[in-house]
Amino acid sequence: MKFNLREYFKLSAIYVVVAALPPGLQLIIQPIIEGPDRLGPVDFSQLGISEIITSLVFTVALFSMGNAISRFYYDHKDRESGYHKLVSTVLNSILFRGMIILGLAWVFRDYIGSIFTQPALQDFESYGYLAIIIGINRAINMTAAALYRNEKKVRKFILLNLALGVLRSGFQVIGVFYYDMSFIGFLWGGATGSSITSISVLLYTWHSCGFRFDFKILKELNQFAYPLFQFAIIMWGINYSERFFMEMEDKASDLGIYIVAFGIAVGFEKILIGIQGATQPEIYRFMDAGLKEHTENIKKLSNLLLAQTQVLIALAIIPAMLYLSLFYTTDVRLAFGLITIIFVKFIVRTQFLIFSYGVYFKKKTKYFLYVNTFALLANLGLNYLLVPHLSFYGVIIAAYAALSIQAVSFYFISKKITGIRWNKKKMLFYPFTIVLSAALLEFLKIRFEINPYITSSLVVIIIMTSLSILYKVEIRQILNKYIR
Repeated sequence: MKFNLREYFKLSAIYVVVAALPPGLQLIIQPIIEGPDRLGPVDFSQLGISEIITSLVFTVALFSMGNAISRFYYDHKDRESGYHKLVSTVLNSILFRGMIILGLAWVFRDYIGSIFTQPALQDFESYGYLAIIIGINRAINMTAAALYRNEKKVRKFILLNLALGVLRSGFQVIGVFYYDMSFIGFLWGGATGSSITSISVLLYTWHSCGFRFDFKILKELNQFAYPLFQFAIIMWGINYSERFFMEMEDKASDLGIYIVAFGIAVGFEKILIGIQGATQPEIYRFMDAGLKEHTENIKKLSNLLLAQTQVLIALAIIPAMLYLSLFYTTDVRLAFGLITIIFVKFIVRTQFLIFSYGVYFKKKTKYFLYVNTFALLANLGLNYLLVPHLSFYGVIIAAYAALSIQAVSFYFISKKITGIRWNKKKMLFYPFTIVLSAALLEFLKIRFEINPYITSSLVVIIIMTSLSILYKVEIRQILNKYIR
C-alpha cells in the first residue's frame, strides 16, 4: 500500500473547495443582513448565545457518531447487510435523541430562558426550538458527510454540502428580511434550510439501507462513542463557556464583536476540515493495513496536514481582515483586529487532531476524558478570572491554554499507544514558535497601538519563513516533479 501524493492533493482540493462553500456563503450574506437599521453587535451577541444551545444539542444528538461511523465503517464495509444496519442505526439514533431533546426543552422552557440576562434571550420559546432543530440537523448532515468522505463518494459529499450551503444561506436572508429583522429571523432561515437537507439524507438512507435500529450494533457504537461524547461535552464547555461569562458580565457589544470574529474563524475551520477530511481516511487506511509497516506514510501525511494548515492560515489572515474592514458598517467591524490571534490557534488545534488519530483508531478513547477534563477546568478558571478584566482577550488566552494542554498531552499519549516518533521540529517546536510570536505581536499591538495590519503581516511572514525552512526539501521535490 503506497501513499499517492497526487491523489491526496486532488481529494484535498475537492474537499477544501466543497467545505468552503457553506461558510463562504455565510460570509456573503452577513454584510447584507448587518447594518445600522439591520443586525448589529447586540443581535450578533444573541446569535452567539443561541449557538450555545445549538452546539449543545448537536453534541448530545450526535453522541460522537461522526467519529463512530468513520471508524466502524471499516469493520462493516465489506458486508452489505452489516453496512446497511450500521448506517441506518446511526442516523436513526441521532434522530431519536433529537426528539427527546425537543421534548425536554418544552418541559423546561421557562427555566432555560431565566439563565440569561438579555430580555430577548429570556423568551426561550421565541428562538430556542429553532436553535434545537438546527443542532439536530447539523448532527445528521455532519454524520452523512463523514460517511461519504470515508467511502470516497465525492459526488454525494459535494451534493450534500452544496445543498446545505445554498438552502441554509438563502433561507437565512429570507428569514431576516421577511420573517423577523432580528436574530430570530436568522435562526428561522437556518432551521428551514438545514431541515430540507437533513430530511433528504434520512429519506435517502431509509430508501437505500432500510429503517434499522440494531441494538447490538448500537451497543458497540455507544461503548466506543461514550468516552468521545464526554470529550465532546468538555470541548463544548471549552469552546462556548466564555459566552456565558461575557453575557453575565453584561458585555453584549464586546460579545457581538467577538462572535463575528469567531464566526469568520469557524468558517475558516470548515475549510481546514476539508483538508482533514482527505487526510483522516488515508491515515486510517494505513493504520488498518499495519501501523508499524506504514509509520513513515502516516508521519508524512501528518506533516502535510499541519503544513497545509499553516499555509492556509497565512493566506487567509489579511483577506479576512480586509473583508471585515471594508464590508461591515457597525462596531462589529472591529473584529478585524482579532482575526490573526484567533486564526493562529488552529495550528494548535491541528496538532491535537493529528496526535489523536492513533488514539481514535486504537479505540483508547478513555484518554480523551482525562485530558480534556483538565483542559476544561483550566479554561473555566481562566475565563472566570480574566473575562471581567480583559473581555474577549481573556477568552482567547483561556482557549489557547486549553488547546495547548490537549496538544502536548496527546503528543505523549500518541507516542505511547502507537509508538510513532514524531518529528519534533515540524510537529512541535516551530508551530509553537509561531503561536508565541503571534501572542507577542498581539501584546505589542495593544500596548503601543500598532496598526493590526502591520502585526498581522509580520505573523504571515513568520509562518511562511518557518515553512520554507522546515519543508525546503519537500518543496523542491514537488516543484521538480509537478512543474518541470
